[in-house]
Formats: sequence, C-alpha cells, structure tokens
Amino acid sequence: MNQDIAPTAIVHRGADLANGVRIGPYSIIEDDVVIGEGCEIGPYVRVASGTRIGCECRIFQGAAIGSEPQDLKFSAEKTFLRIGDHTTIREGCTINRGTQATGETVIGSHCYFMAYSHVAHDCVVGNHFVAANNCNLAGHVRIGNHVTTGGVAAIAQFCQIGDHCFLGAYSHICKDVVPFSMVVPDPMRIAGINRVGLARAIFEESRRRQIQRAYKILFQSNLTWREAVLTLEETFPGCPDILNLITFVKASRRSLLRTKKSGPSVSAPRAVRGGDESCLT
Repeated sequence: MNQDIAPTAIVHRGADLANGVRIGPYSIIEDDVVIGEGCEIGPYVRVASGTRIGCECRIFQGAAIGSEPQDLKFSAEKTFLRIGDHTTIREGCTINRGTQATGETVIGSHCYFMAYSHVAHDCVVGNHFVAANNCNLAGHVRIGNHVTTGGVAAIAQFCQIGDHCFLGAYSHICKDVVPFSMVVPDPMRIAGINRVGLARAIFEESRRRQIQRAYKILFQSNLTWREAVLTLEETFPGCPDILNLITFVKASRRSLLRTKKSGPSVSAPRAVRGGDESCLT
C-alpha cells in the first residue's frame, strides 16, 4: 500500500486506510475508521471511531472528526460520521457523529469547511456546501446542495436550508429557509433570490426569472401558504425548480423565514397539507 504515515502518528490496527492516504505528525486515527484513497490528514488531527471518509479528502491541522456528540442523552451507543469525496475540512473544525436518534451524521461530497466550523450530531449536509469561518450547525440540521454561508453564521437545531441558498455573515437561522434564497441579518430575512449563486451554478436567465416569479407569489402576494402553493402548482406545472420549492414548503416542520413585512398573511393555516403537523405560520 502506498501510504505515508508520520512516525509520530498513532494509527489503530483496526483502522482501514486506502491507498495513497497520508497521515501527518501526532495525528490519531482510532479503531473502526475508514479513510478513502488519496486522503490527506494533517498534523494533530483526531479521527474518532465510527468515522467513514471518502476519497481525496483533506483535513487540516487541529480538526476533531467523528467525536462523541454533545448531547446529554448520548450513552456511548455505536453511531457514525460519514463524509463524502473531495471534501476539505480546515483548521480546528469539529464534526460530531450521530446519536441513537438517527445513528449518523452525514456530510456530502465536494464540501468546504473553513477554519473553526462546527457540525453537530445527526446533521445531514448536501453536496457542494461551503461554510465560512466559525459557521455553526446545531443538531439535526439539514442542508441542501450548493449552499454557502458567510462567516459566523449559526443554524439552530432541526432547521432546514434548501438548495442553492446563501446565508450572509452573522446570520442566525431559527426557521427553515426555502431553496434559492439569499438571507441577510439585522433584521434576519430573505432579501430575494440568490442571483449570484444561481448564475455560478449556470442557471440560465429564463430559469432565474421563473424562480423570481415564484418568490413573488410565495412572499409578496398576501396569499396564505396553502393558497401560494396551489398557485405555484397551477402557474409552473412540471417545472423542476418550482417543484423543489413547493416540496420544501410542504415538508417544512418549522416556521419559514420570510421577507421583511411581506409574505403570506399571519392568519395562514399552520399546515399546507391537511392533517399533518407542519408549522408554516
């Protein structure tokens, strides 16, 4: 096996290291760890038991990966952290494994966690997530694909962030954020669609215009959430982007973050779908 392990590194005999893995000085790789081909683990990194790392990942110095969850209910049950391919984790980041609630924390592929970011237990993070310095995800947070945060952004437990969102620096997210949103703090609100992010993701102008129209219906029409969803379904039949938006709204179990002084009436029903427990007011 073509591996490069520093003499001062501690690698448990039960760890499974693929070809081309490099381990830096004073790093600790515990039992029941799997590290994929071509990964680079920097110095002073701890990769805890139950961690599964994909191929071509880079973990920088001082990171703590797969540590026990910071959950008072945790009682040493066997849980996991799964990290996809081509993900970078910079200095001092902490990513905890799951609890018995779901059994695992999941990080997608092609993600980039800047220095001192934190991902708590049972989070599910999609592909191409970029977390700026000191970004914090509480337990059970769900992040879609192609989401970017500014520095010191914080996401409260159980919140969901849709695909292609941008969360501005110092954002404090306590509600679900629908796909394609650009969020700004002070006051915390959706400031419109994430135009720059969508352009970088090669959304052609016609797609961006459709999403903009859908946002006006959802947030600026004074319709209830139920009425807004029905209008979107009638206005954009078969459109994948708008279906993504509709599905997210229907599935939300928390309040939805809105634009300032706009959006559906405060008297909107608490659930888009009859009989469920969605809180959409």
